[in-house]
Order: sequence, then C-alpha cells, then structure tokens
Amino acid sequence: MKIVVSDPIVLQLEYHQKLEEMGELKVYNTWPSSDDELIERIKDADIVIAGRYGFSARVLEAAKNLKMLAVWQTGYDHIDIDTASRKGIVVSNVPGYAFDAVAEFVFAQVLNLLRRLHKADMSLREGEFEWRDYICEAYRGNQLMGKTLGVIGTGNIGSRVIEIAHGYKMQVLAYTAHPDPVKEKQLGVRFVDMDTLLEESDILTLHVPLTPSTEKMIGAEELMKMKSTSILINTARGEVVDEAALLSALRSGDIAAAGLDVFEKEPLPSNSPFLRLDNVLLTPHIAFLSEESIDECTSVTVDNISYFLQGDPQNVVNKKALKKFA
Repeated sequence: MKIVVSDPIVLQLEYHQKLEEMGELKVYNTWPSSDDELIERIKDADIVIAGRYGFSARVLEAAKNLKMLAVWQTGYDHIDIDTASRKGIVVSNVPGYAFDAVAEFVFAQVLNLLRRLHKADMSLREGEFEWRDYICEAYRGNQLMGKTLGVIGTGNIGSRVIEIAHGYKMQVLAYTAHPDPVKEKQLGVRFVDMDTLLEESDILTLHVPLTPSTEKMIGAEELMKMKSTSILINTARGEVVDEAALLSALRSGDIAAAGLDVFEKEPLPSNSPFLRLDNVLLTPHIAFLSEESIDECTSVTVDNISYFLQGDPQNVVNKKALKKFA
C-alpha cells in the first residue's frame, strides 16, 4: 500500500510513524508547481493525503491506483468530488475541528484592527512612543463592548463566535439560510435578513462554506449597505467575497477596514493590491493554526486512513464512492 502526502501538512513524528506502519510512505513538503507535478507525485499512490493544493478532474483521472483521498482539513471545495465518486475514490475530511481556533482568531483580527495594534507596533519600532502628540490619532481605537457583531453562518464556528461576543457584551445579529427560533434563543442572538445585518453591523464576520450560493455573496451591493465605520472579517473562503469590490470599498472608505485570512488566489500574489492598503490586516490562511487544532486534524486524518484500510471508511464526503468501495 503506497501512501503519499502530496503537499505540505503538519505531520508530527507520532503520526508519521503510524502511517509508515500502514504502508510505504512518501511525504512532499512543497507545493506542486503544476498539475503535471502533482500527477507525477501521486501516479502510483493508493492513498493520498491532500493539503490545500487542488485535485482537478485531470489529476484524478491520471491517478490510476488511487483508492482514497484523505483531505487534511474540513473544506473540500478544492477536490473534484464528481470525478472522485465516478472513479470510486473515497474522499474523507476532518469535520468538527478548529472551531475554537478560528473563532478566537476572528477576535484577534477584530481587536487588532479596532485598537490599531499593528500600527502602534510599527510606530514604536520606528522610535515613536509619545501618544499625546500628533500620533495620538494613529493610536486611538475603539472598544468592542456595545458594538454590534453581524455573523453570517451559524454553524459550529459561527456559534462559537457568538458565544465569545457575548463575553465582550456585544449586540449580536445573525443571518442564516435556515433560521431556527430554538437556536436563536439558545445562542442569544437575533436572526435578521441580510440587508438588516449589513446595515446594522459594526463588525461583519463570515462563517459559511464555499458553494455556488455563497460565492461572492459579499459584493459591491452588499458593501455599499455597510456602515462606513464597519469592519469585514473573512476566515471562511476567499471566494465568498468579491475581492475587486472589497478593494474598491476599502480605498473609497465605504467600509473602514478588513481582516482577511483567505483569498481568491492562494498563496496571495506578491503584486496583490491588498498589500498596499493600510486599512487591511492580512494573514496567510492561519485561522485554524493552533497546536491543539493541528494535532486533532492530523490525528483524525490518520484515523480516517486506518479505518479505510480496515474496511470501515469514516468521515466520507462522497457517499456514492462507497458503492464501488463495497
């Protein structure tokens, strides 16, 4: 049994050894430069552990021996599921991890932007310290208490964000495609329509998967409805936001700032116009990245492979493939 880690993941020694016990292991710690390179890496693999690099129909068609694709994360929108299912390739993921890590990261972004910590840090490194003179305006920020947080998506991460917001004594509004009065009461929020959410939120945070219905759900029209003092946080998927519209809104002052951990194209290109804006906080898709969440992610991924080899696949996202597997 040949197992290939096709692009970079965090593979601790404990889990590396477990995989070696299951089969012949090959680990690649760099991103493939192209689909052709990815195809070369996995051409003889029976099982592949996939990080963030996409698996197109062409790649999957070329993987003649591939029986299982273990996705080292929750999202699998970078995998051509239809092709995998047709070929009988079982695709597993890691549901239910990093909820706390991502939710806490949202507030790290928000507090940084509201209190202008990154600007204060840079000024101090340049020799500025006295806050009472002209630089006071650059340091002066805002508190979270009393602000209105708008949450789009009330799954596990969105719900945890709401819980934390209550600790800051924030008002919380939420939008979901399937509002539930029971959940509304449990979370202590007010479910509202999208327009109300956009118009009343001081901070808007996104927690939805990338689907045809959520792609570019925040575009020029939605950004125009937000307060000029509002902040947008995106730790979901880059494609959920129309980046061109967001750039325009940030430049014109239609919104005050944004915290972006995900982008339409990753890695973020070195010539991205976001890099030239001082009202945006940029991080390289690391909201999930805590010691605790990474350990859980790798542990579940390895367990998924173990269960598969035992004939009992777990966390399968393409149930159709199980018919061929059986």
